[in-house]
Amino acid sequence: MANRILKADAALPEVGITRRAAQRIAAGVLWVFSNEVERCDADLPAVHLCRFTHGGRVAASGYFNRHSLIAGRVLARGAEPDLEALILKRLAEAFRRRSSMAPAGAVRLVFSEADLLPGLVVDLYPPHAVVQSNTAGMDLLVPVLLERLPGMIADVFGVRLQGLVLRCDADVRRLEAVELFNRVCRGEPEHLAAAALEEDGVRYAADLIDGQKTGFFLDQRENRRFLASRVAERAGARVLDLCCYSGGWGLRALAAGAGHVTFVDQSRKALDLLQRGLAANRVAPGRAEAVQQDLFDFLAADPATYDVVVADPPAFVKARRNLAPAAKAYQKLNRLAWRRLTPGGVLITCSCSQHLSAADFIALLSAAVAKEQGLAQVIYRGGQAEDHPLLLSMPETGYLKCVGLRRL
Repeated sequence: MANRILKADAALPEVGITRRAAQRIAAGVLWVFSNEVERCDADLPAVHLCRFTHGGRVAASGYFNRHSLIAGRVLARGAEPDLEALILKRLAEAFRRRSSMAPAGAVRLVFSEADLLPGLVVDLYPPHAVVQSNTAGMDLLVPVLLERLPGMIADVFGVRLQGLVLRCDADVRRLEAVELFNRVCRGEPEHLAAAALEEDGVRYAADLIDGQKTGFFLDQRENRRFLASRVAERAGARVLDLCCYSGGWGLRALAAGAGHVTFVDQSRKALDLLQRGLAANRVAPGRAEAVQQDLFDFLAADPATYDVVVADPPAFVKARRNLAPAAKAYQKLNRLAWRRLTPGGVLITCSCSQHLSAADFIALLSAAVAKEQGLAQVIYRGGQAEDHPLLLSMPETGYLKCVGLRRL
């Protein structure tokens, strides 16, 4: 192993942190903010593995980035003698926790802080995998991960990887002052860009190199199941799938018996993936319509009504300072979506904005319905799928809100 810096914790440099930071680490928080750093060696690289210390004691082992607001990320509380062994142990544990899920199709194998591997995401799209590094510190560990992942995936899941993609293209990396890039580490790019996955018998197309997220929105799995249950109750239901991307919601609705689905997305690439999904599921042309348009423009102009409307937009809140205008955008979207519902219809609306709490999301939905002089029952409240767990000591790991409203 070339990356010998992972060995021998005693050789790692120290970063002095405040008492408050040490207490937060002891309570299960895996972040050290820049204003909690008391001392660090200016001669060392801006990003390096380290030990976080306070009062002469080691609080944690992890990595440090002097350019980031979240300056420290914790890999282990206390002194860790062998970070390489720790990383591999964490991976093995995360894999075992998902071992019963993988046979059903694509699955998230590692979910960053929630699996005690800050900055790392690993998704399995059999027979391919995607590794996503979202922090400069995790970039230091990527060589170890890429070397060991194929064998570990084969051992735990029985999948021999044909493709492996390294994705370092998330916008959050800009806050880490590191470059954005993608790299195919194994397999043919054309196959990885035209990947396929199956979820509960529904087939989807995925671009694992340049597609959104790591290629598909695996976190909405349980919420799509709720959609299917609602559609199955209304034979021939008319469904509107806003911000449809590759058709995650709408294709599930068609499989559940929807009579017609209107798919809306402003991205041509997204609708190309959708068309591949429609073909893979042998959907008759008369049951689906794809519209390339901004969702607000579409809702303002579309006079049609639907039995089910799904509003699953990208995160409107990129930072806490943008919370107020983003909340207004969410409210506007849901008011317009509400107008498109038939009496007794169901609105399934989502927010993946980490900075918007579940309580605030419910409050703005209540305000939106009230402004439309409507009445609604909350018939569903969901979040991210089981393979995207929330670390109890870090509520930041919970981001996805999904609410089902029935129009009375």
